[in-house]
Amino acid sequence: MNEKTEKIGIRVLTEEELISAVVEKHRRFLEDDRTEFEELNSRLNQIEEDAKNLKDSIIKFMERKEILKEKRQQFYHQAEALLGRELFPKLNQITSNKLKEDIKKLKGQIEPEEEQKFKDSFLENLRETFRVTELEENLLLQIQVRLDEARNSNLELKGIVESEKQFEEDDSSKNEEISESKSRHKWLNSNIKNHDEALDYWEKLKK
Repeated sequence: MNEKTEKIGIRVLTEEELISAVVEKHRRFLEDDRTEFEELNSRLNQIEEDAKNLKDSIIKFMERKEILKEKRQQFYHQAEALLGRELFPKLNQITSNKLKEDIKKLKGQIEPEEEQKFKDSFLENLRETFRVTELEENLLLQIQVRLDEARNSNLELKGIVESEKQFEEDDSSKNEEISESKSRHKWLNSNIKNHDEALDYWEKLKK
């Protein structure tokens, strides 16, 4: 220690003290990084599990969407088949064609609200046609049940379609979070190894 250093009150650390300080620094960094690594590891596992569950839900919703599309068409097909067998043969060409055209509109890709209006108008015309042809009321009820079921399928289908955007946003958010977490996870893992190696090196010197 020189005279100048002594005058301003600075004490120069010995080699052993310097090594101890370095060892303590690496231990502190190592402890902090390991704590964060463990917390991040747990968080990453949870995010990946959530992302998997979300993807499973999306797949189920997509499958349900296809089932509903098919069910809706089946109900309309059944109603059309009943009319074709029981009613159309009793009608003139113009009237039967008009009813067939109305069913075609109902079967199209329309909003449930619009579908309800078309259905109400169609059933009103159908009731009048049934009254004129003196067909049994039971047949009209069978057709109405199928039309109601078709619209219910369309209502559920609309709900799924409206949920798709949120699903996509959630999926994108999860993937982004996983990517960021994995990047930090990798960095921490590398940092822990570096501190481990440095700590091992300096502790050997300390001995």
